[in-house]
Amino acid sequence: MANFNTHFTVAATASALVSGTLLSMEVVTPEQGVVAFFIGTLGGLLPDVDSAHSKSIKVGFNVLSLLLTIMMIFVKSSTYSIVEMFIMATLVFSLIRYGFLEIFRKISKHRGMFHSIPVALIWGVGVAILMQFFFGLNSLVSWVYGFMTTFGYLVHLTLDEIYSVDLGNRRVKKSLGTALKFYKLKTNTDKIQTAIIYAALVGLFMMAPDTDLIVNALFSQEAWLNFKDVFLPYDGKWFFH
Repeated sequence: MANFNTHFTVAATASALVSGTLLSMEVVTPEQGVVAFFIGTLGGLLPDVDSAHSKSIKVGFNVLSLLLTIMMIFVKSSTYSIVEMFIMATLVFSLIRYGFLEIFRKISKHRGMFHSIPVALIWGVGVAILMQFFFGLNSLVSWVYGFMTTFGYLVHLTLDEIYSVDLGNRRVKKSLGTALKFYKLKTNTDKIQTAIIYAALVGLFMMAPDTDLIVNALFSQEAWLNFKDVFLPYDGKWFFH
């Protein structure tokens, strides 16, 4: 599989391209585009949090903890006192950095169902729900952040599959097919985990923000025209506008 540096570099590059495109299409503001970039990059590290010795664990959970803590401070700054914000920030950071990390380590097996497409969707929908109902963002921005999470996650899984093919020795490694998968039914535990994951995904979609704004922003005729305007130089001049 790809190493940490490869996952980080490719996820960051891909996230920069997508968030930059969304910014050019005026789907997000510059500030939201920066956050989308960081979330997409973080999403590219998330699949390896199920590895007991992964560098992604420490980096990913540190970044996630810090990002959510900062967002919480900005959202609650007009409501909470300084002491209340300090206490809340400490609790949020500690809960995510240490509490969730230990949970993932205990309930997940590396390259198990945590490396799968439905789990990538769960992270995306979960982030969208969190952004709207906890941070008070509108459904458009919430789904953009959720989309970037899933996008980064899928970039990671795709890289793992690519690295499962050794072109030099012309062989396919045993890990092929263990990342980009929809289910795992080898054992009874696998079957139970798969059922729980799909049940959780359905439940999350039922609680998810409305999709009208994001669908209109990305798939309407106006969105397509905006994309055509920014896809190539509008004046025909390359790099000398």
